[in-house]
Amino acid sequence: MSSITNIYGIQPYTWIPGPDFKAGFDDKGKWSGTQTFTCRKFDFDSTPIQTAFQKGQSVTALYPNLSAKWNFLTVDSVSHEHEPGGLTKILVNYTGYSADWEFDKNDDSGTYAYNATLSEAPIMTHPEYVANVAEVDKFLISGCVDGKYQRDDKTSTVNTYYIKNLLGTEVGTIINADSIKWFKIIVRDKRETWETSQVEWTHSATNQGGVDQIYLDYLGWIDPNPDGEPPVIAGRNWKLSSISDSQTKQGTETTSEYAITWTMSPPGQEWDATLYTKP
Repeated sequence: MSSITNIYGIQPYTWIPGPDFKAGFDDKGKWSGTQTFTCRKFDFDSTPIQTAFQKGQSVTALYPNLSAKWNFLTVDSVSHEHEPGGLTKILVNYTGYSADWEFDKNDDSGTYAYNATLSEAPIMTHPEYVANVAEVDKFLISGCVDGKYQRDDKTSTVNTYYIKNLLGTEVGTIINADSIKWFKIIVRDKRETWETSQVEWTHSATNQGGVDQIYLDYLGWIDPNPDGEPPVIAGRNWKLSSISDSQTKQGTETTSEYAITWTMSPPGQEWDATLYTKP
């Protein structure tokens, strides 16, 4: 049992929310939504899991990264599927009504989608490398990657790496345990990238006014207040990254179907305030 817990990072009688939360409303203003969760297979029938996923449970109890504004959305139905490796995927259907988000009165109305994928990023952007390796050691590691320096295998020990240039002259030493660990990963193992999460939050809606100018003004900048109060992850923030607006004309009326997307900063860091704060 413990090996499965360690591999998948799921503690007993707990669950991991999937990055696929989606919610919207119909023409009468009734909200509905879906999301998947993962738990350990042998925990699914337990009292804690069955209680947590019972009908009427608030979405924020299952997915606490959402703000309290989403409390009106509750569990309507649940289905599950056992998967290989001792895991169970739980599909939740939400429903609810919010007086704060009147579908015909409030610009926040619409469909909200949360999407997270894995993408490749340069290994030296890993938050642990950035935070735990001293600048002088980063300089030596970069020099080895670029082929200007190399470890002196004759003099180096397990705890001390002597770094020399191509002429054989010593240019520095690496003694910090974290630096040595990352030297092995980057220089010895030649790891160039790591898998990092890319998270997006999208607000889609239909109206007869199109996208408000304020969104166009914020495109490319840090947005402290994205529509719909998206999930919050400590140490990361949102930047308005894309806008699409498709217009259909019928006589004198123009209907717009638009989507506004915010992208979350990489793990362990916020968007650079100097570069991305709106003037």
